[in-house]
Amino acid sequence: MANQGLFSAAKSMKSVKLKFRIPYFTEWGQSLLVCGSEPTLGSWNVKKGLLLSPVHQDDQLIWTATISVPCQFSCGYRYYVVDDAKNVLRWEMGNERRLSIPHLLPEGHTLELHDLWQTGADALLFRSAFKDVIFCKNSTFNIDRPEAILHDELVQQESILVRFKICCPNVQEGTSVYVIGSSTKLGNWKVQDGLQLHYTGEYIWEAYCEMPWRGCGVAVPMFSVRSEDDIGVGEFLDLKLLVDWAVESGFHLVQLLPINDTSVHRMWWDSYPYSSLSVFALHPLYLRLQALSKNLPEDVKSEIRNAKERLDGKVDSPIF
Repeated sequence: MANQGLFSAAKSMKSVKLKFRIPYFTEWGQSLLVCGSEPTLGSWNVKKGLLLSPVHQDDQLIWTATISVPCQFSCGYRYYVVDDAKNVLRWEMGNERRLSIPHLLPEGHTLELHDLWQTGADALLFRSAFKDVIFCKNSTFNIDRPEAILHDELVQQESILVRFKICCPNVQEGTSVYVIGSSTKLGNWKVQDGLQLHYTGEYIWEAYCEMPWRGCGVAVPMFSVRSEDDIGVGEFLDLKLLVDWAVESGFHLVQLLPINDTSVHRMWWDSYPYSSLSVFALHPLYLRLQALSKNLPEDVKSEIRNAKERLDGKVDSPIF
């Protein structure tokens, strides 16, 4: 995340979330980093750039990072491959990328950038031989502003704004560029219903599209969320470790089985989790007694230690 201190002089400044996303396969010990012209992206100092986190999606390795930026944020940026010390191993070819937050993007919403690594082959088409000779007859497109087609506000509260951007130097006069996909917003794979991109100059075509939020998560029973500090089963405090693991693994949700108090009749058959005493009362089984007070009697502390040693040898569960 960005250092929020960079915006300390304007704490009331309205902000949006900016998510970088790029597929790229690295080797062991390598990471992807985005560096740009603004302080939030390092002011072109790679050592202060924003490291991305990898997530496997199907057969791709996707690198992502999310920061909060002012609503009127604009910058230039570029992706780099770095080692653990942020030493540059390689960088993108071609012109630097340019970004301007759409002025109609509501506060608090997310702008997600779907980028592809720029190779030397991409830069070749920007040489004067192509720009001024081969493609010059195709450079008469009217420059459009794709953000002008945005709604005054996003309709769905849980939606995100996706920005599609592609460099297409050799687009013939009278034709256009479309994005199609499996969602309704992208035409359900029908070109005639797809999302039309707008020409923004320098052979760049862009479009913004409001998409429903999607995420993946992990479902686990509370008693299985074990750590080195619990007594035989997972405890509420172990959830902090589970959440940290979920974030590092690229998950967005953590789902638990019911953890409500079920002690109505105080019998063994009364522990059915879907027949709880209250939807607000958490089950005391998952409390960590030694964390409730620093003044527990010594005999209670001793009993807890003995129970932990005894139960750790009987319960076969992964330890966080």
